Amino acid sequence: MKSFFNYSKIFFIGIGGISMSALALLLKSDGYEVLGSDISKNEIVNKLRKNNIKVYNSHRAGHVKGCDLVVFSGAIKEDNPQIIYAKKNNIEVMERSKLLGIISKRYKKVIAISGTHGKTTTTAMLGYIFLIAGLNPTIHIGGDFPQINGNIHIGGKDFFITEACEFRDSFLELNPNVSVVTNIEPEHLDYFKTFENEVMSFNKFVERTKEIAFIDLNYKELFRDDLPIMYFNGKKLSAKNLILNDDGKYSFDCYKDKKLIGNFKLNSFGKHNVYNALAVISVCMYFNISVKVIQIGLETFRNVKRRFEIVGNIMTNIVIHDYAHHPSEIQKSIKTCKEIFDKRVICIFQPHTYSRTKFLINEFIFSFDKADELYLVESYSAREKYEYLGSVEYLKDRILSKNPCKIIKGVFKKEEINKILLSNGYKNCIFLFLGAGDIDLMANQIVNKKR
Repeated sequence: MKSFFNYSKIFFIGIGGISMSALALLLKSDGYEVLGSDISKNEIVNKLRKNNIKVYNSHRAGHVKGCDLVVFSGAIKEDNPQIIYAKKNNIEVMERSKLLGIISKRYKKVIAISGTHGKTTTTAMLGYIFLIAGLNPTIHIGGDFPQINGNIHIGGKDFFITEACEFRDSFLELNPNVSVVTNIEPEHLDYFKTFENEVMSFNKFVERTKEIAFIDLNYKELFRDDLPIMYFNGKKLSAKNLILNDDGKYSFDCYKDKKLIGNFKLNSFGKHNVYNALAVISVCMYFNISVKVIQIGLETFRNVKRRFEIVGNIMTNIVIHDYAHHPSEIQKSIKTCKEIFDKRVICIFQPHTYSRTKFLINEFIFSFDKADELYLVESYSAREKYEYLGSVEYLKDRILSKNPCKIIKGVFKKEEINKILLSNGYKNCIFLFLGAGDIDLMANQIVNKKR
């Protein structure tokens, strides 16, 4: 394989993906010629074009001609014509996570944030505090973070703060100086097959950490004793005296070794963000960022888009979208609504992939117990083919078999859901749109009815 720095023209297949686009912009800023393909016509693609990156809207093989590296995302299959062309013409082909690992080696300190839930928010929170501390980090996030105007902040070469995804063991391409594991629950079992295999991968990720990993004490039993771990949410660093303030956001006292280090006020909704904040405080203190800067950072941090995002109002109803697509995330999102608002919660859920629904069906059927009504939207299949045991129709039947009294309005197509919601005369309710697919478009469309 060539040295990375010998490449000059780099082609990204699926360049409109959240991580792929960030890496493309990063390489463009370093002077490489970058182009790519994506069948989506989204805001990310528009942003790439505004940055003089050519994006083709098809996967025609000839687009790759003249490139010396082709990067592909996990969503791209081996029979993609651009991958076939590259291999036939001896153009090097590389998976996205491998490129991320190579790029990370160019920085003095790599901080990688992983976990089943919360890694995007935690990465953004940490990156933002490093920014206001004047440390000029380069930040790579799996979401749209308004405070860095997107999913990448190109800073200096001292710090690289990156989200580290466990799917297909992507995070094992990294050798971070410092790592974070926010939590571990059964997820991506289409790849891992068993929860035990998933836990083994997280242990390997921590094993690759050069200095220290910060992990919630609640998951201590999942990790080997010989790993370089410091646990938070326990004796070492803990949150006490949690208060839900009038604005619906938490504040808490943080103690280190039983000594009060300060009171912290969050600017993001949900009790779970207290524990994301503890992970962030742990890393910041490790790098000697002052308590005052951390306090200011947490209090002025504005969350990543699609993470419990209040989209707007429609008549007397509040519209919220949350990226929650895992059973425990759904429960937390509904609970957060109930904590903040004294209103009925009308859930609109779009399952993400048939395999996730199938493997976690026994957890999904209880996820909506606290919702007042539930609308199910046809599944976002992503990379997968239809499977009945992972379908939204099967999910509906299983929920009703366990809870016949549950008010499920039915399974609907994306195009009809908003019309049905508006025709039912809801007043003073929460429309909670949940999912990691394109359900955010529905939430925005119901607020902006002219679309």
